[in-house]
Amino acid sequence: GNMMEMEDMVDLPSLTEAAILANLMARHVKDMPYTKIGDIVIAMNPFKWLKDIYSEENRERYANALVWDVKPGVTPPRLPPHVYATSSSAFRGLAVDGVDQSILVSGESGAGKTETVKIVMSHLAAIQSSGSDGGSSGIVKRVLDSNPLLEAFGNAKTVRNDNSSRFGKYIQLEFDVEDATSASFKGRAVPTCTLAGSRCETYLLEKSRIVGHEPEERGYHIFYQVLDSPKEYKASLWSELSDLDGTSFKYIGHTDTTVIEGRTDGETWQRTSDALSTVGIAGDTLSILMRAVVIVMQLGNLTFGPDPTNEDNSIITSDDELAKLAGLMGVSSDDVKAALTIRTVVAGKEVYKVPLNATDAKDSCDAFAKEIYQQIFDWLVTKINEATCAELNYAEASEVSEFGIVGLLDIFGFESFKINRFEQLCINYTNEKLQRKYTTDIFQSVQDEYEYEGIELCDLAYEDNSDVLNLIEGRMGLIAVLNEECVRPRGNDSAFVSKIKTMNKDVDCLIQEKLHRPTEFGINHYAGPVKYDASFFVKKNMDSIPRDLLDCAEKCTNNLISVELKRAAEAKESSEQKSTGRGRKAAM
Repeated sequence: GNMMEMEDMVDLPSLTEAAILANLMARHVKDMPYTKIGDIVIAMNPFKWLKDIYSEENRERYANALVWDVKPGVTPPRLPPHVYATSSSAFRGLAVDGVDQSILVSGESGAGKTETVKIVMSHLAAIQSSGSDGGSSGIVKRVLDSNPLLEAFGNAKTVRNDNSSRFGKYIQLEFDVEDATSASFKGRAVPTCTLAGSRCETYLLEKSRIVGHEPEERGYHIFYQVLDSPKEYKASLWSELSDLDGTSFKYIGHTDTTVIEGRTDGETWQRTSDALSTVGIAGDTLSILMRAVVIVMQLGNLTFGPDPTNEDNSIITSDDELAKLAGLMGVSSDDVKAALTIRTVVAGKEVYKVPLNATDAKDSCDAFAKEIYQQIFDWLVTKINEATCAELNYAEASEVSEFGIVGLLDIFGFESFKINRFEQLCINYTNEKLQRKYTTDIFQSVQDEYEYEGIELCDLAYEDNSDVLNLIEGRMGLIAVLNEECVRPRGNDSAFVSKIKTMNKDVDCLIQEKLHRPTEFGINHYAGPVKYDASFFVKKNMDSIPRDLLDCAEKCTNNLISVELKRAAEAKESSEQKSTGRGRKAAM
């Protein structure tokens, strides 16, 4: 018979995979990206901006119907599925019910998660402005303008998405919520709920992308933006930079993609610069930040080779590039050379200087670049939080005992590429945890509720991914074995894979094939099977930077590098001293 198209797929006669996909496709081709299942909104990325459904009129329609015009005891009108319904419900839940809210945005890479978060934030800001005196407009602007900053430093072009978030973020929008009794006394059905600020927590930055990427991909946007900024500005950062482009830096390389979401890298640079100014990063502070970015790029130009007098030792073979890096850092060439080619080892009261071979020296250089960029990113997030948090920026903060929260979680989508490495395992593990929460909240909670009420319910069939989670995080799982391999002398990737296959040989979701290489294994994830290449798993999970590199960083005249790397090292050391657990914590 004819297919039945439904806005709410709960109303479908059959909730089979085929029926769901057919329903989503039927709406997608009509430029109706939103469908729902109960309270859950499903968004199909249209890969274009649909003006009508995001118009000011539509914003007000959902806000009025679901927030301002709701009558006690009267069910709100049924509106077409839209993410505005989610933001409106969250706002009302905070303002009227006085309960903190959380919005989870999940999906595979390229599904439009980050854009959805921006749409939700914008709508929440619009709702609160219609119910307040507008006194917080400056804070709202800073909160909304923080998005392009995080995108510039944390997003990159991948094979699936030109503007893919390569980190996870949890944004807490802070609201000054009026007391319900006070609002009622003043004749307001909905208490005022003013956006007072925000805080952002980030994690899982894809550090491997700093030092390399696949040919059809790019590194982080900020590299290309700086290189496409005005020549005069580039010269002010470093006299050598004005005539350089991506091909001048080995970490960056050539790219055929010079336009991201309709803007050239030069145009986006201006947008990034303006946004940085909004959060107080301008003038000398901006120059320090961008010089640190250039230092990261220049580190990639160093080349290493065996020492002619001893092949087990190494030398830097690119003296000119070394001199340029030393000049940028304000450190002598000898200090940089020693930090990258020699490792200091402390054994009891004895201190040894151990030369590195060329491969290890190159790895040391890459590790230095990754650590500097990680601290640049963390410093930027701190500055954004200082400029947007309610405690420091809201005029009436001293009168608020506790701010109401609407949390927005924007996490990597599930990934499966031609070659899947440590980063993909971390990302897919995170999505397995989210999938588990989804099934628990939706299916199991409904089943428990029906059983509690004594209502008969037919068996609900859904994917239970507890076996996958146990494989990854269980007592003999991947994380435990990897951590043990990291502390074992001469621990390596092949031994890690061999152990997980032996210890989990009867686990169905672990894929073991005879044609696998020694470093390959597979997992049957909820979203499908993925084959992983465990090369560099042990090294990436070590997540530490040698003392020699920290000493070199502390000599750097760039305050961002010298101060932040030292602070991060001290914080990590303090955390490890407080830890009472055995072994390492997973660097996932």
